[in-house]
Amino acid sequence: MPSTNDPTAQADSPTDTAARTVPTQWSQHFPGHASQLCRVRRWLESLLPACPARDDLLLVADELAANAVRHTASGNDGRFATEITWSGTLVRVAVTDGGASGEPHLVDDPMAEHGRGLCLVKAISRQMGMSGDTRGRTVWAEIAWDGPGIAPADHHPPDTAAIAGTQAELTRRFSGVVTWFGLATQQWWALARRPGADCLLTAPLGSRPSSVIGPAA
Repeated sequence: MPSTNDPTAQADSPTDTAARTVPTQWSQHFPGHASQLCRVRRWLESLLPACPARDDLLLVADELAANAVRHTASGNDGRFATEITWSGTLVRVAVTDGGASGEPHLVDDPMAEHGRGLCLVKAISRQMGMSGDTRGRTVWAEIAWDGPGIAPADHHPPDTAAIAGTQAELTRRFSGVVTWFGLATQQWWALARRPGADCLLTAPLGSRPSSVIGPAA
């Protein structure tokens, strides 16, 4: 991606905070299959009221999710996470994938058969960016929102003591496996080594993340 949209910016880079209200956030994870793209779209349609801004968001989310499935480890029997944050005058979509050897990049060639989707994202969004590395990346874009207001989400703060206890247990049982809890996605993540490649594994809050990691080291 070119520097005009600063792809190296952190996923929480500042925007026009003066115009923001208290953010409302949703997240969902999906299997890394092309058939799931329509599920992403239906999920977004269930969250946001119909308006031109939502149409723009659906186009952007579809492109970012499709890239995760086609070009990252998410599409190799993995998963990807989609997160939506509404902040009054802006709505942000972020897709976290399973990582890839190469970074997402713009293909600004009208004759190219593939790779022009991020040019569309750039044209629609106020700003976009990326964070992460080969183990997993988050690509995000912010869309101007001039549609109807959105009711606050029903947030349930996680049990931080329980999360800390589970984290300690995972560290003790699975030496060499990187594990963490994502507050945004409300699920456990683990980077586990498998024959021939590393795998990014996920488990929702309330489940037993040890069951998806495998036998203890």
